[in-house]
Amino acid sequence: MTVDELVARLDVYFRVAEVRGDSWSAGFEACYPEPYWRDYVEAAYETRWNGLMVRGAWQVERAVTCVFPSDAIIRALEPNSLLFSEHPLDFDEVSLFKPLSRATFERMRADGISFYHVHAPLDMHPEISPSRLVASGLGLEGLEEYGPIAKGISGGACIIGTTDASLDELSKRLQTVVGVDVPVQVVTRPRERAGRVAVVAGGGANVDLLEQSLSRGCSTYVTGGAARRPKHAFFGPKFDAFRALAAKHDIALIDGTHYGTEKPPQFAMVDWFRRLGLDARFEADGPKLAG
Repeated sequence: MTVDELVARLDVYFRVAEVRGDSWSAGFEACYPEPYWRDYVEAAYETRWNGLMVRGAWQVERAVTCVFPSDAIIRALEPNSLLFSEHPLDFDEVSLFKPLSRATFERMRADGISFYHVHAPLDMHPEISPSRLVASGLGLEGLEEYGPIAKGISGGACIIGTTDASLDELSKRLQTVVGVDVPVQVVTRPRERAGRVAVVAGGGANVDLLEQSLSRGCSTYVTGGAARRPKHAFFGPKFDAFRALAAKHDIALIDGTHYGTEKPPQFAMVDWFRRLGLDARFEADGPKLAG
């Protein structure tokens, strides 16, 4: 399949042309010591911040999915691969986003490796958003979607539903969903029953999203980034405010890491690529917890 054919299918599936307000410009500026990434990315990338970021060979021979791209993942890719991820930057659960090296961009150029990512369009996808897949894996009932994180497309990044499970039972279900390589932790335990559960996959330690969840009767909040305070002057205080609000309302917090709670869509995309006739696999590279 040609890269143009594959990108066109991906763009339609994720509504890339419609999304607005999902800019990564501040993240790139904060992460990259110099903006060398601009020497390698598609000219249109900075107008949409989603979709095809790096164009490789005209023919795609295989697809590889990941949650966060990394120098290690890209070093392991075969030539003429397309790398699919949710994010355009590497990530550490404590020290947060990290840049890809210039050598990694050179490797993509030399070996015809394409790189395609979708952030809000994946988080808000009606079928395979991480929150929806996690909520389904937890067995929640009466699912409601909310919490848009971009404009131009419908839907939200959060899912809320109900369960009869205890916190320990829910955490065991989450462990099955995210895999044995991911630590799952009941961070706060104001009660034993989970009740009405909000799933905010990824970095959901966010006051605004918690407030939206509280307005829908949330008593348990499942997310990533709720167990470890970020070593970052901007995000550390935001974490503190989130934890304080959760404590004020006696919210049980269950953490499956940013990486872990965003893994399920990457397996769904492996199946999506295979239905197109492409060889596809998921490449693990996390969670990174050392800081």
